[in-house]
Amino acid sequence: MTWDYPTYMTDYHEDWVIAMNTALGASTFPALTVYDPDTDLATMLTAINTFSALVSAIDEHTDYDTIYANATALADAYFDPAAYITARVTAHSTTLDTELNTKIYPRFLAGMRNINAVLSSAFVIGQAAIAQYKLDKVAKFQADMELQVISKRVEVIQAIAAEMMRLKLQKLEFNRAIAAMTLDYARLVISAKEDEFVETKSAAIEALKWPLEKYKYGANLLAGITGGVSGTAAAEGSKSARIIGSALSGAAAGAMIGAATIGGGGGEGIGAVLGAVLGGISA
Repeated sequence: MTWDYPTYMTDYHEDWVIAMNTALGASTFPALTVYDPDTDLATMLTAINTFSALVSAIDEHTDYDTIYANATALADAYFDPAAYITARVTAHSTTLDTELNTKIYPRFLAGMRNINAVLSSAFVIGQAAIAQYKLDKVAKFQADMELQVISKRVEVIQAIAAEMMRLKLQKLEFNRAIAAMTLDYARLVISAKEDEFVETKSAAIEALKWPLEKYKYGANLLAGITGGVSGTAAAEGSKSARIIGSALSGAAAGAMIGAATIGGGGGEGIGAVLGAVLGGISA
């Protein structure tokens, strides 16, 4: 006894074999251009070298001398201690003259007149002593003023220099953040380009396989009578999507950590940048 498949199955099988042979003959794989990451790698290296040069250029002695000199020039441009001291000393001298002329000299003159010594040498010596007293008071006041002004000037210069140094370091931190973002951006571009090539190749393969793959569903239908069928492979997710998702998650976590540990208005931003970079790397 000879066993055979039903006629409709053998007919479909024969027709599909002929169609599949025809599809195989017409199958040509398209030319694909492999992504060259040299340009983006060069961008990453440039960012690293630029930041490295900024760090290497730091000289604590020279930089501080320059900053202190600039702070001194800035303070002196808006504050003239000589004019300030002269004005205060002149005002103090005028006040003493008023006191001498209205109180001290009249009392001295009255006392000398009472002892009939207005025309004596003691009167002249007394007048000279009073005048010298006034000069000594003015000189002491001027010396005290100069000391105060010098101390205040030094405080102002140091405050300006400290602010300039803070801004310089903040600028360096901004450059570091820019370098980190440049590296992360270039890395995402490289990953995206890799994904683009993989997806393009996958799409080309699927397009070429489709004239053959479509018969698999019919074959499964015919084979279903015996229980023998084949499954299909699950599609993989995009690597770039994973990296971006990890970077965003890292940025959110970094912002919270930065706010808690660094503090101030810039803690969240610095933490977000670091979190994004580390999150992207771990993807």
